[in-house]
Amino acid sequence: MDHYSKKVIGYSVENSSSGKATRFLLQEAYNLHRPKQTLFLTDSGSENVNKKVASFFKLYKNTIIHRVAQRDVLFSNSMIEAFNKVLKHQFLYPKNIKNRVGLEKVMTETIPIYNNERPQWQLGGNTPNETFNSVPFSFNNRTKEFKDQKALRIIKNKENSCKKC
Repeated sequence: MDHYSKKVIGYSVENSSSGKATRFLLQEAYNLHRPKQTLFLTDSGSENVNKKVASFFKLYKNTIIHRVAQRDVLFSNSMIEAFNKVLKHQFLYPKNIKNRVGLEKVMTETIPIYNNERPQWQLGGNTPNETFNSVPFSFNNRTKEFKDQKALRIIKNKENSCKKC
């Protein structure tokens, strides 16, 4: 995830988290965007701090700087944790996902919605993709969209409410 725009730059569906998966995602994102310099902020989980990921950083030592939250920097990786919460509660849990194929299908639908259609208040009402591409924000153009999104969330929340209570 790009910290400035909150755009999801890469993802994969894996059986478990691993250094191999993290390295693959990093390589894919790097090849796609070719940043001049970037900060890769992670927690200290073994999927992020390992030999496979470290060897990737050595290849691009002047381009990618890896920092571990709460160890190398004072701030946290709360942005990705907030995204994970949104992903689970707004997109995954409401679906009846039965297997990996179903999860992959939902993810291929979800990420474009998150990046291109879901305006975010913290981005001034822009979508992550608009912010990533430096599109100026016009609040007047979004008023109806905000109302529509709120109405849709209310409907979806009612559909998925606890039936036992």
